[in-house]
Amino acid sequence: MNFQEKLLETAADLRNRATEFAQAAVDTARTQAGIAAERAEKLKKPLGVLNQAGRELNHVARRHGAQFIRQNSSLAARVRDDVTALARTTFASLQKGAAAKARKTSARKRKAKSRAA
Repeated sequence: MNFQEKLLETAADLRNRATEFAQAAVDTARTQAGIAAERAEKLKKPLGVLNQAGRELNHVARRHGAQFIRQNSSLAARVRDDVTALARTTFASLQKGAAAKARKTSARKRKAKSRAA
């Protein structure tokens, strides 16, 4: 057997091995795709039930939320007024404190001012 025949035989073996690897990869991918499709099919019904329950929950929450707001609007208005008053007094007291705390002149500036005089 000469070198050329060995080379051709080795190339044929490598092609066969590559074909086998590719076929094994395709078979594995098909199996995994089948499993994923089965899982997706099993999840369709529970997801549909969850979607329907979510829509019903939104409907109930809107209805009762609107009732709650109508019944408690005067309370909410009073709370808003109280919070506004508290915020205004807090802001005013913070402004007074900031005005009272004037910064001292730095030592460098005092020294420069005394030299200039």
